Amino acid sequence: MKGISKRSLKNGMIIAILSISQIPLSFAGWEVTWIDRFDETGVNWDNWTPQIQANYNNEVQCYTDDDSSAQKNYDVSDDTLKIIARKQNISCPGLGGANKSWTSGRLNSKDKAEFLYGRIEARIRFLELKGGSWPAFWMLENRIAENPFKGDNDTINWPNPGAGEIDVWEWFSNDGDRYITNFFNTGNCGSDVRVSYPGGAPDVLAFHTYAIEWTADNITFFFNNTVVVEQDLSNCAQYEEPMFILLNVAMGGSLGGTIDPQLNNATMEVDYVAHCVKSDLNEYQECNESTPFISDEDNDGVSTDLDQCPNTPEGTVVDQNGCELVTQPQVVAPAPQISDQQVISLFSDSYSNIANIDYNPDWQQATQVTQIDIAGNNILKYAGLNYQGTDFGDNKQDVTNMDNVHLDYWTYNATELEFFLISSGPQERSFVIDVQQQGWQSLVIPLSSFSDVDLADIFQLKVEGNGTVYLDNIYFSSDSEALTDGDMDGVQDNDDQCANTPTGVEVDAAGCALEVNIAPTVSLIATQGGVTITSVITDAGSVTIEANVVDENQGDEHTYVWTVSAVSEFDKNDNAISFDPSGLANVQISITVVASDSAQTTLSDETTITLSVVTPATQVEPETQNSDSAGGSINLFILFGLLLLHIIRQISKGIRT
Repeated sequence: MKGISKRSLKNGMIIAILSISQIPLSFAGWEVTWIDRFDETGVNWDNWTPQIQANYNNEVQCYTDDDSSAQKNYDVSDDTLKIIARKQNISCPGLGGANKSWTSGRLNSKDKAEFLYGRIEARIRFLELKGGSWPAFWMLENRIAENPFKGDNDTINWPNPGAGEIDVWEWFSNDGDRYITNFFNTGNCGSDVRVSYPGGAPDVLAFHTYAIEWTADNITFFFNNTVVVEQDLSNCAQYEEPMFILLNVAMGGSLGGTIDPQLNNATMEVDYVAHCVKSDLNEYQECNESTPFISDEDNDGVSTDLDQCPNTPEGTVVDQNGCELVTQPQVVAPAPQISDQQVISLFSDSYSNIANIDYNPDWQQATQVTQIDIAGNNILKYAGLNYQGTDFGDNKQDVTNMDNVHLDYWTYNATELEFFLISSGPQERSFVIDVQQQGWQSLVIPLSSFSDVDLADIFQLKVEGNGTVYLDNIYFSSDSEALTDGDMDGVQDNDDQCANTPTGVEVDAAGCALEVNIAPTVSLIATQGGVTITSVITDAGSVTIEANVVDENQGDEHTYVWTVSAVSEFDKNDNAISFDPSGLANVQISITVVASDSAQTTLSDETTITLSVVTPATQVEPETQNSDSAGGSINLFILFGLLLLHIIRQISKGIRT
């Protein structure tokens, strides 16, 4: 729909006749993931945004958000949506007050309902045959620079990758015997197809279903559940990211054409719009109000019975199998291991690149070239690749002493790649790459592969193919055959004691997988007199605090750091401490230990125990007299002594007398 005037229509347009296109469906059924039945009292703004700033193709209408006035452009009633174009002069609010002679409506589901693959279907009729109207049901990739703006990289200009277009149904009243399906992108994917109505233009006055079924490699268009055309997208770099839906009625302009002077309003009526995904649980062949709603346990838009990656985190963009769609490398390419003296580098952070090199010369290519940063490493990104050159004509290179040319590439959707060396003349020769997706691939291409190229006078490189491709570590090297890394684990094959390590596994210096380190867990136990305690008695002997560690990495050793409050002196013995509580007041003792493992990347755990101190009250035994005690004996002895002393004194007196 958008901007068709920017691109000439192909001379050989395909004319699809409904009566000869009866192609049956080939799978079980569908389940609904999203549907708007238009059964409320107004437009559900949780599903739609009125795109009042839209202004394309010299059209004469002002798009509004009016769903309530007498001259409203949106009406939801009798379980259908009506988008009504009205002939009336207006100073258009969305266009800075520009004067327009019509008002109309344009809704999009951007950031509210976006879909990747499946079946998208609507049931629509248009209630006016007079010339000049242009209603449409269509889709755009969700990174296009159009309202509403979310700031999620939605800065791409139409129709570049991220902003491509699919027209499911659009109709010109000035050419009303047929409707249009079409594609707009930078890779020449798909083609314009004009589908003839069996009964001519009046057929548009009745409800019909218009739908597409969309996979990464194919889009099939349906009219009343009959296939009218299939488009092969297997070599297309676009339409592999979420898209949103648009419904609108445009008036006049370079494509709507002359407006019939008797025309005062024109209405597109929509019964429902829905998105479905494949299901083996039913045999529903359409995606409508009767189709069962999806059983989708992880809410990723893929039916549970077809989901190959259950429990996908909420909000993750997934492919048609329910697995996360990774569209950019998450790690850097393996670091080159060849010494500087053996390398002529064109693009690599590991070496000094040659001077005077242009990574994006103007060769009239469609490819979008940028440099992005991943973990501090510069990477070349080719988006929407058709062909792309690298030019160093001001610094030609003699690589006759080199043996190979090396490059690392990563792609999630490219299916074809060729790498060219070019010498003056120009003379060029290509190397066809066996494309592997979802992972860095390191290529070491013998320079002997490039016959007819003057290796003493190399001045350009070229890459041809499709999709989005990330490149790094492009350099010429000598003796690189002895320094290959077949499993891409960062350890050269001649040093690798564990060949064929899976991609992404962290390895040691010998190329063998490192054990995944798991943090230890630590707990504390306090004992006094061999008994587990929660409070300390000051006269009950020494207190011991022992740290117990659980660690799934059985070879790990552990160190302990202790912090103790209210106790000035304590003895440490590796995983235990002890102290004498005598003399402590009634306080709270806080004891913390941090236990750390011995892995290369240390992991720790910390815990604290708090003990209260109890000082026993002083116990005084009452004095008692016991008749059987030694006290009676003592008194007797005292009495006897006094008597004896008296006798001695009397004897002494008699002697003196």
